[in-house]
Amino acid sequence: MITINYRHGLNLLVAFILTGIHPAYAATFDVQDRALHACLQALAENNGWSKPEDVTEIKCHSKDIRSMVGLEQFTQLQSLSLYNNKLEQLDVDLTLLKQLKTLNLARNNLSQFNLTDLPNLSELYLFDNQLDTLTLSNLVKLQTLKTNNNKIEHFTYSNMSQLEKVYIFNNKLAAIDIYSLPKLQYMDCRQNPMPDSLYDEMDKKDDVTFLHDGNAEDW
Repeated sequence: MITINYRHGLNLLVAFILTGIHPAYAATFDVQDRALHACLQALAENNGWSKPEDVTEIKCHSKDIRSMVGLEQFTQLQSLSLYNNKLEQLDVDLTLLKQLKTLNLARNNLSQFNLTDLPNLSELYLFDNQLDTLTLSNLVKLQTLKTNNNKIEHFTYSNMSQLEKVYIFNNKLAAIDIYSLPKLQYMDCRQNPMPDSLYDEMDKKDDVTFLHDGNAEDW
């Protein structure tokens, strides 16, 4: 015999009415950050999500988000944009998001960034952070990288054979490997303390557009 607690059900209904959340869309996402949780709840209501697997795009801009913990459960996510928040570290295992195509963490407070093994990622935006170290590997479909306006001194990468466009101007790079990117078409590396000899090597590559200026002695 099934017993239904009508008072409990009525209380839930009243709660849904007061909060404006339709019962069908009352998804609960297990994320640590309150601001991120509030944004996800609003998106769930607007899009009819009921579980993490329903979600293919998250856009939470300018919400004072400080942590990404919990986003690893959104395994069908294709686009994640947390532009202009207060993230200081990559505190989540993004390698679980195998469907991710676009990642935008620009204009946060990230100081180091290490990303690997995202087989479908094609666009990565990290500009306007506080990055001094950037390490990327096994991003086999990455085509566009924007990491300008940081403090990058160390940039290492491997297995990014499809990378076409790199925006890395206004950093502190003294060197960059320009020979391991077979599909490279465009690189903006202005305002970096690179030696003139490297600029000369860039200018020899007729199939790539390089933007560079300045002289290392002026830095």
